[in-house]
Amino acid sequence: MEFTKNPSVHSVTQLNNRVKSYIEKKYSSIYVTGEVSSYQLYPSGHSYFVLKDVSSEISCVFFNAKLSNTLDIRPGMQLTLKGKVSLYTAKGKFQFIVDSLYPIGHGIIHDNFEKLKIKLKNEGLFLDENKKKITKFPVTVGIITSLRGAVIKDVIKVFKNKAPNVQLIIRNTIIQGSSAVKEISDAIKDLNNFNRIDTIILCRGGGSIEDLAPFNDEKVVRSIFKSSIPVISGVGHETDFTLTDMVADVRASTPTAAAEISVYYRSEILQRLDLQNKKINYLIINKINNIKSQIKSFKNRKAFYILEHKLLTFKRQLSSNKKDLVLNVKNKFSNYHNKINILKSYFENLDPDKVLSKGYAIVKLNGNIISEKDNISIGEKIKIYLKSKKIKSEILKIEKK
Repeated sequence: MEFTKNPSVHSVTQLNNRVKSYIEKKYSSIYVTGEVSSYQLYPSGHSYFVLKDVSSEISCVFFNAKLSNTLDIRPGMQLTLKGKVSLYTAKGKFQFIVDSLYPIGHGIIHDNFEKLKIKLKNEGLFLDENKKKITKFPVTVGIITSLRGAVIKDVIKVFKNKAPNVQLIIRNTIIQGSSAVKEISDAIKDLNNFNRIDTIILCRGGGSIEDLAPFNDEKVVRSIFKSSIPVISGVGHETDFTLTDMVADVRASTPTAAAEISVYYRSEILQRLDLQNKKINYLIINKINNIKSQIKSFKNRKAFYILEHKLLTFKRQLSSNKKDLVLNVKNKFSNYHNKINILKSYFENLDPDKVLSKGYAIVKLNGNIISEKDNISIGEKIKIYLKSKKIKSEILKIEKK
């Protein structure tokens, strides 16, 4: 395409300046009403916020808000603003510069928030007695947040510096928009089903009231309440406050603070263990000293001297009885030994070989020793046993003694 003959060409800056001049002259003093969305007051004293209705929104600037306004502006408030429409030329951004503002009540979003808060409160979801204790020394921590942005990096940095031994299970989750409510609820259920997680951190950075809407949703709140694992909420900035903060077992002002709360420094653990060790040693030594003192005190009592004398007497009697017992046992053994020797001698004398050595003989008939009462007859064959000989003989005559 060709240029028009002698066209009026503008630079970007010229165009923005012309538009700004036109808008400010056309709308130099105008009223506009809507609901406050995000709001931020800076140290400079200027405040920046978004005013919206059902279909649209506009960025607003209130210069020197600290000096000219005593109203505590919060997201969800319904305001009427007086001021002028302008253009921030450096960015080409359309904005409303506030001269004064007038509260007219709360907006729809705020009203819905309050109604749901009262409902859940009446059901007991925010009671302290329903909150679970955070594990002091977790092994595994589950984190629900988006992997995009600086939040997850800041949280991981805290764990690396403070407790590098803790395992992190990160559930990448959409944290704003229409699908965020289901994503966050499913993430809480998933980590509960994992069975190895000690603590859950639900976190995201700051944002507008619309950005934080999923964290004010009833489904998300109830999912946190049903969680069997303790949940720390670290949503937004310190000034942001959501229903998830109220139902969570612990509320942290920021995601980084949530990570800090969830674990102890390793050095802190060692210091605690050292302190406990010193306390135990002190108690043991103190107990021993007390017992020694009690024993010493008991020794100095008259009753103890009497008892000590009785024990000494008993000890002497026991020693004397022991000597008597030993002597008695020795005598018994000596008597038994003598009796055994007598019996031994007796049995030795009964030995047939010993009898034969004295000149006696043994007479047998049919292999049996003949005694006086046995019936013997003349002519029977007998055997006569001497010590070293055996004589076969025949009975020729029997005479009575």
